[in-house]
Amino acid sequence: MKRLLVLATAAALAGCSALPLPSRPGRDAGSSAGIEAPATGGASGRLKPMPLRTFSVSTECRFRDETGNFGTATVEVVNSKVNAFKAELTMPKRGSCRFDLAQFRQTQALPSVELAGARDCRVHMWEQGEQVTVAFANCYHLCTPASAQDYVWPLLIDKATGRCD
Repeated sequence: MKRLLVLATAAALAGCSALPLPSRPGRDAGSSAGIEAPATGGASGRLKPMPLRTFSVSTECRFRDETGNFGTATVEVVNSKVNAFKAELTMPKRGSCRFDLAQFRQTQALPSVELAGARDCRVHMWEQGEQVTVAFANCYHLCTPASAQDYVWPLLIDKATGRCD
């Protein structure tokens, strides 16, 4: 009986051996042309950290996205210090959320801006190329009904034009 159990286990493990993956059409199976090396800091081979830098953006905008959500936002950030922030977001059939700078305190400027509010509510702002992203987390108490927070998407602001999506 022991011998049968050992043979069955060995057969099962043999079926788990790795098989070579098929190569992509037009590529040699031994070629590493499709593998990109990470960006390095020169001869040392180490990755360079992103430089810490402040950002500025100023807008008063209205938006409507492809899902029907709409709203208004006023955002003024100078050298990563928030001087003005107000956003009203409406998700039809889901509810709405209202954010005002008076409900928050700025707790971080670098590497990204963070506003902290009651009940672990957070607003994060960061620069990505020519856009500034404004994201909302755990702000259920600022939404009516509270479940509307589950449908809030980040706000994207174009720095050059002030338009938001």
